[in-house]
Amino acid sequence: MLHHHHAVRAFYRQTDWMFRVLGIIRGSQAMHAGLWQQARSHRAALRSIDETLLAAAQLAPGECLLDAGCGAGASANAIAARHDGPVIGLTIVPEQAKRARRGGPATFVCADYAAAPLCNASCDVVWMLESICHAPDKPALLAEIRRVLRPGGRLVIADRFAARSDLSPVERKQLRSWLRAWAMPDLVTADELIALAETAGLHLCQREDLTLSAGPSLRFLGHFAQLTLPAALVLRALRLQSELQIEAMRGCIAQTRTLNAGLWRYYLLVFRYQ
Repeated sequence: MLHHHHAVRAFYRQTDWMFRVLGIIRGSQAMHAGLWQQARSHRAALRSIDETLLAAAQLAPGECLLDAGCGAGASANAIAARHDGPVIGLTIVPEQAKRARRGGPATFVCADYAAAPLCNASCDVVWMLESICHAPDKPALLAEIRRVLRPGGRLVIADRFAARSDLSPVERKQLRSWLRAWAMPDLVTADELIALAETAGLHLCQREDLTLSAGPSLRFLGHFAQLTLPAALVLRALRLQSELQIEAMRGCIAQTRTLNAGLWRYYLLVFRYQ
């Protein structure tokens, strides 16, 4: 587990420059995909996914939202700016927590979301936007989420899931070329995660395949990496770019390639703890 935490921290530290550049291009420091159903810009697409998840969460005034794996805090701060209630973000990357605190009114803690420093039954919504993909032990994480949720609380997930449970060894190898570079364990299917959540006492109330509308954002990252990789290789030769940074960029390209091959999908899943 400690080795995995180190790998996640290293990935986000080494790719911070890329996400900052993307933030300038997209007009937002959000590190996740956006939804393009009606959006005409990256900024609007990123707002759209927050709005979609908030509608699914049904966050009421006074309720507490926990952004588990909050990154640099873009979603948590946007929600906190308009929500009458506590918004807490957790990240294991100290630099992200520091940036997030400068970005808005939410509260941020540098901690592991699988061992949240929160009391039992203290949250009404757990928000996981492209963060459960990093969890190596999903049953333990889901049990922890159930611990912090109040009765009637909701878990909202938007993330990448394997398209099928019967991927061939060749297809699994193709996925690993992306996942390893991004410090992600092997993807589970949406059905597999739903079964794990049900075992943990979290009951599915919404499932939506967002792959089509998230596709432009998901592919944009790969296209950006493809265009900038030659310059990055020159910088590596000059010892101005690390091998881990190069590997992460190749992972971005592999993400797009495996998406185009139909090896994974992007889902919204909403659960309720009753």
